[in-house]
Amino acid sequence: MPFIGISSNVVLVIIGVGLLIFIHELGHFLVAKKIGVRVHAFSLGFGPAIISRQIGETDYRISLIPLGGYVKLAGEQREDSNTGEDWEFMSKKPWQRAAVLVAGVSCNTILAFILFIVAFKVGVPFITSEIGQTMPGGPAWEAGIRPGDKIVRINNVTDPDFEDIFITVALNGSPAGINMEIERDNERFDVNVVPEYDTSVGVQRIGISPASTLEVHKIFTVENADAPAQVSELHVNDEILEVNGKAIATVNEFREIVNANPGKELNLSVLRNDQKRDIKVTPSVVTRWMIGLSCATSKLDGVKKDSFAHSLGLEKGDEIVKVNSDNVHGFSALINKIKEAPDGIITLQVNRNNVTRHIKLTKLGEETVKEFSDGIFPHYGLTVDSTVEGFPAEKIGIKPGDSITSISGENVTEWSQLLTLVTASQGKEFEIAWTHNYETVTKTIKPQKNEENVQGILGIKFREKKIYRKYGFLKACSVGTHKTVINIKRIYLTIQGFVSKKLSTKALGGPVLIAQASYASAQSGIGKLMYFMAIISINLAVINILPVPVLDGGHLMFLGIEKLKGSPVSEKTMAIANYIGMGLVLTLMIYATKNDIMRLFHL
Repeated sequence: MPFIGISSNVVLVIIGVGLLIFIHELGHFLVAKKIGVRVHAFSLGFGPAIISRQIGETDYRISLIPLGGYVKLAGEQREDSNTGEDWEFMSKKPWQRAAVLVAGVSCNTILAFILFIVAFKVGVPFITSEIGQTMPGGPAWEAGIRPGDKIVRINNVTDPDFEDIFITVALNGSPAGINMEIERDNERFDVNVVPEYDTSVGVQRIGISPASTLEVHKIFTVENADAPAQVSELHVNDEILEVNGKAIATVNEFREIVNANPGKELNLSVLRNDQKRDIKVTPSVVTRWMIGLSCATSKLDGVKKDSFAHSLGLEKGDEIVKVNSDNVHGFSALINKIKEAPDGIITLQVNRNNVTRHIKLTKLGEETVKEFSDGIFPHYGLTVDSTVEGFPAEKIGIKPGDSITSISGENVTEWSQLLTLVTASQGKEFEIAWTHNYETVTKTIKPQKNEENVQGILGIKFREKKIYRKYGFLKACSVGTHKTVINIKRIYLTIQGFVSKKLSTKALGGPVLIAQASYASAQSGIGKLMYFMAIISINLAVINILPVPVLDGGHLMFLGIEKLKGSPVSEKTMAIANYIGMGLVLTLMIYATKNDIMRLFHL
């Protein structure tokens, strides 16, 4: 009965989000009543009233759209119809009006605290801090962090989950980086990692992904066709045990086998409902569009800590320009020169901050070359390092040392842009321009698929490793308090990140993202949904208290001005400020919704 499950989750999300806004308005209502302000209407929901009952001066309503609620106070705005009676909102003293305004924010904060406590009493699943993969050349790779390592502390956060790690990295403001304590093979040690800004997503990252179990989480299509997993008997929630009779311990081990066997039938043993089953599946053959060139330079974008290259004294940003007396142009040339050199002492001439240095390397066979290359990661630019024999780039005359300048008339400024444009061509011809001996050459090129370097893919995503945090009442209260405080700090750090451009506004999310995240939380259980609702409640509180006209914080700002000058802010000033505030809020909502749509349709 999947429809019932989906419907119940949707209902839970609607009730949850509606409750947050309703509690906010309830705060205003209760304090307004307490100080003697008449409340004309208190509505659960928006739009036309479905049920309405008048009790005293208040019309209590259940309205059609169950997304929050509102209160209508007597004399809420300065209007000609106001009588100046004591029961009108504008007749109250500034501190009393401030109490009504702060009440909504306070109720959201209290609700978040309660939701955090209940969530941790029920149990909340979090992705563990175990590392699944590190991106070659990324900050974590450079610091020596490996797959299988566990982050047991990040800055002052002990026993973090992956959410803690992601947020700490994204909001880091220290140029010195982040201090981490790593656990590996039952031993612990400290590392320092300096995050890098990822322009593609608009946040700081260190180049890690979480560890996964061997339990199938999702099955998806590959290149607009059914994936092998979809047409096989493999099911979501199956746990991979063996491949061709070999026991599988890690996701990386499984993927290596799949990648190495495109088009070849594999015999899988899986665990399903506590029963072992045998399944046959054939990985799809995946090739990629190429023009057959590399632009890896001899400048180093990363040097792995404690590697052979690091022990020689090489650093990130170094450019190796000579091997012994031979000039080097490109990463392939660098490695080939070291391979061709006889065993013994090799001198590397290095440019570092416009200063020439000489570094000695002792070569003891091919193993030394591999050890050296494994510890460095080249910078990819637009100067051609090498071309692949028989591929389009070589055929049209592109040579090592040439520099790519444009594709289809679009200026190319970085390697990732070049890759994206080639892939997007899907094999169609396009114009490519490059410089050769200071002259610009423009020709037509047609990408081709690399049939020799094919890989296999099944089209499955594995479930991340998770830890359930469930505590007794007192511990849940302690953790709930900590989470409330830390999330308030994180919101202000996030705003600071947008201002300082450490976070891109592309990361902003609107109602669609909130609905998606809420639904995913509901699918993970009531504990996760309550945890997420607590975070949204804190967001409502903090955003509402910002000094922006039309928000509670904006009204508080005007009350502060009124208290200081001894008279209310003029109606004209208030009107202009409210129009500006409303414009800012609407612009932000539209922009966030646009981001949601871009994410939803992968635009």
